[in-house]
Amino acid sequence: MKNIIYNLSNEEYHNGEGYRDYISSTSLKHYLVSPRYYLFMRDNPQPPSAAQLLGTLFHDLMATLAIANGDWNKGYGEWKAGLAMFDPPVNTRTGKPYGADTKTYAEIYQAFLEANAGKVVVDTAVADIASDMAHSLLFDCGATSSQVLKLLKWGTPEVSVFHETEDGIKIKIRPDLLTPKKIVDWKSTNLTSLTEEAINRVILKYGYHISAAQYQWEMHEVTGRWYDFILVFMQTCPPFDAVMVDMRNYGYQYVESLETVVLGPGAIQFEELLKLHTRCRQANEYPGAETFIPGDRYRIMEIEPPRYYANRFMED
Repeated sequence: MKNIIYNLSNEEYHNGEGYRDYISSTSLKHYLVSPRYYLFMRDNPQPPSAAQLLGTLFHDLMATLAIANGDWNKGYGEWKAGLAMFDPPVNTRTGKPYGADTKTYAEIYQAFLEANAGKVVVDTAVADIASDMAHSLLFDCGATSSQVLKLLKWGTPEVSVFHETEDGIKIKIRPDLLTPKKIVDWKSTNLTSLTEEAINRVILKYGYHISAAQYQWEMHEVTGRWYDFILVFMQTCPPFDAVMVDMRNYGYQYVESLETVVLGPGAIQFEELLKLHTRCRQANEYPGAETFIPGDRYRIMEIEPPRYYANRFMED
């Protein structure tokens, strides 16, 4: 089965009855820890962190701006109309906000939810940061802003793509923005320095190279075309700077003159994880971290001291 769905809600994509069995890149990367960890995270979804909530707001605003073809006033207005700004209630006796674990806070918050049904409830300060990020990305980042505006005019946001392999493995992706030739992914980051070295560290820390490869592979499986994958890193604090990153040397790179595809380290690792997921699904067995230790009957890690530590005791 191959399917591209437009206008599918984020909630339906992640939790809809017909789509739960499809593995996303986030879930596939849990196999980096172990198959057992993947199974645990699948059955025990974690609540979003504060950073993830900010990232979601920023993504939602960028999606609305894409629908508005980069028109800030229209896109921002529609985005803000769907929000309900909640500020913690203040204790008049102390002059400080009530804690989220207090009865007064809970009662006021519940009443606010009921009065704003259908809207996304957010802290005003968090919404302001998401707005500042998006505005800077569109207008204050030089050539990057010009390129982003072009992408917003050409692209379609939040496209849901589903595919089932010959082995019966169900895979899904949801590009933040899809153009005729590019997959674009917005990444909010607390990095102060947006150098190549700093970006590389974040890519490897969060497995963005694996996600990029999965998105490219999935789009090729469904459409028969190789797409470029672009990461757009956006700072979450002033000066709200941004850089665009081409992931071709990490993922799949189609060399048209040779009619061949070159696999980068992210593509190689993605295919290894997909094979591991396939084996686990077919056998219905999800072993723990020992699965990465060579051996059949005995699995004991033969550990090597780090070179920097061992060198301290080596004679000249």
